[in-house]
Amino acid sequence: MNGNSDPAASTPRPAAVDDAGSARAVLVEVQTAFRDGNYARMAELYDDDIDWLFHAPVSVFPETGHRRGKIAVFLAFEALNRLYRFDSYETEQVLAEGDRAAGIANVTLTQRSSGRVIQVRVAGFHRVRDGRIVEYRGFVDSFDAVEQALGRIVGVE
Repeated sequence: MNGNSDPAASTPRPAAVDDAGSARAVLVEVQTAFRDGNYARMAELYDDDIDWLFHAPVSVFPETGHRRGKIAVFLAFEALNRLYRFDSYETEQVLAEGDRAAGIANVTLTQRSSGRVIQVRVAGFHRVRDGRIVEYRGFVDSFDAVEQALGRIVGVE
């Protein structure tokens, strides 16, 4: 996928913040791998026992919800890729402190079954230990995403 680079990446930071394995560095690396479709690199950056939760309506987005462990997470990614094609992932902001990092991204994907283009903003919160993501919490404006996935305004007949 093609996307713009993280505008925050050019902001000067103390050396300790940008050290390999820091929360910020790991988040930027995993976002880059996701943007590039490099799931092998993503797998290197996820802990084997990752606690992963993406908040969205499971009835419309069955690949979301809670997953425990790298295998379960990547099975969810596999299901997600069967349903959607990711067209772009543009990082808007990255914030980090200690072992935690958060990011906001603009994501464009195409629903494979209908060809509908869906544009959403995703917020992700990560906890890093020993250079790997051990916890992830993701959020999307699920009402907006559901309307785009269904191709209609919810509640209007």
